[in-house]
Amino acid sequence: MFNIINKLFLQVIISFIFSTFLFAEFTIGLYDVKTSADIVNAKEAGFNCVQSYDSSPETIKILAEESEKNEMKLVVYPDKIIKDKQYKTEAQKYPVKAWYLYDEPDVWSLPREKLISMNETAKKMYPNTNTVFVIGEGFTDEPYYDIADILMVDWYPVPHLPLESFGENVALAKQGLIMVGKDTKDLWAVVQMFDWKEYKQHRKDTDRIGRFPKKEEIRFMSYDAIFNGATGLFYFNYYSNGKPLPEAKPKEWAKVVEVVQEMSFVGEIIDNGKEIENPTEIEEPLKAKSFEYGGIKYTFIINPTSERQTLPPLFFQPQFDVMYEKSTNLKKIMRKSKNNFQQYRVFAFRYE
Repeated sequence: MFNIINKLFLQVIISFIFSTFLFAEFTIGLYDVKTSADIVNAKEAGFNCVQSYDSSPETIKILAEESEKNEMKLVVYPDKIIKDKQYKTEAQKYPVKAWYLYDEPDVWSLPREKLISMNETAKKMYPNTNTVFVIGEGFTDEPYYDIADILMVDWYPVPHLPLESFGENVALAKQGLIMVGKDTKDLWAVVQMFDWKEYKQHRKDTDRIGRFPKKEEIRFMSYDAIFNGATGLFYFNYYSNGKPLPEAKPKEWAKVVEVVQEMSFVGEIIDNGKEIENPTEIEEPLKAKSFEYGGIKYTFIINPTSERQTLPPLFFQPQFDVMYEKSTNLKKIMRKSKNNFQQYRVFAFRYE
């Protein structure tokens, strides 16, 4: 009987270790949820984490309960929770991925000491829960990089800046972490999925410049972030002019969902697979990463420039299956053009 109990206990421990360490979950989050229904929609779309700007303890409790039901994680402000006698102890059980300290301290010139104080207050109350904040660009004059457990960076280039500037700012944030000896800290990139015309613009004239990013742009920024050091992705944001995006702009929401579902699988490969050598030499400016996962090999290639490039000929071979492409004649079409790799494009291949 003792041996049987020991075996059962060992099986439970092995199962826990296997699920916890071998099947890590790549964070894919959605900004600015407000209701339980938002969380349900986020789950169905493929997200595994949500952020909310609503800091009221009552709302956070509702969101926490719905997140628990849907096996989702939360990123929320701790300020009012900590000050509330009714909720601060209960909040220890909430499925909080990280406490959200501040939104863009670099943009609002928040003194470093104040952000440190916010972090210390949250960690004192919830020592086992991560803290996070987001910076508005990769390089900050005030050195915030060593504060909090996780760093986020948002940079929204569409349509007024080069698309590759998104990945460049993720890379700058990564360099900042390396500079302070925090190179292993998680870095989450916030991908634009909104129309700048819906937001205040700091311009001298009255022109309203903006549009929703195309699906290809959202997809490129997602991959570009990973290639430049991001260990998780968030998408900003769920509401458009006061309404949930599926209701306000269903076509725009559909584009995001397609990308998120792709990145969910790609993130699973990255977090749980083994990085391997690329099957052939990849010449700059193209970038490539290859992984082996579940007995299958995957190669992801991006063109992070505004110029057309040439895909290495090896990938035209039949053993390389093109993923996430609707055209079955893609390779045939591409063979007709020397510069067949369009600007800001991503290719995903699988092969054995």
